[in-house]
Amino acid sequence: MAKKGRLSKDELLEKQELAKLIYLTEDITQKELSERTGVTEKTISKWIEEEGWAKLKRNIPLTRDELLSSWYDELAELKEFIKKKPVGQRFADFKEAQLRRSLLKDIAVLEQDSGIHGTVDVMTAFCQFLRRSNLQNAKEISHLADAFIKYKIRG
Repeated sequence: MAKKGRLSKDELLEKQELAKLIYLTEDITQKELSERTGVTEKTISKWIEEEGWAKLKRNIPLTRDELLSSWYDELAELKEFIKKKPVGQRFADFKEAQLRRSLLKDIAVLEQDSGIHGTVDVMTAFCQFLRRSNLQNAKEISHLADAFIKYKIRG
């Protein structure tokens, strides 16, 4: 059940950040979100509406994985373009080499990014896996996962 009493501005902001993170990364009801973050369902509903979380959630799939896929497609297209050049000229010119370097660098950075989003992805997948077999364990682990994510957010 949601915690009674007033929270400080910092506590409320921290809970809002956690709620947003959970809302955007998990398929969860507002009631469950309320219980996990310790704020009322009314507050959760207000945040979702005022902050536009529903729209953000719809756009989430267009992030990391699709960006990587797009960059790999660009790299493959560049490779095909170079392969179609006449024999003896099948190498990248300065601009093509620069573009290839830039794409490879961007891909490497994004693939190696193991910040908070990676942690959230792993924790979310694990909790969803547990829900299929043992809902009670999933709830307990979700609380621990939330605590760990809060710890990571604080640094």
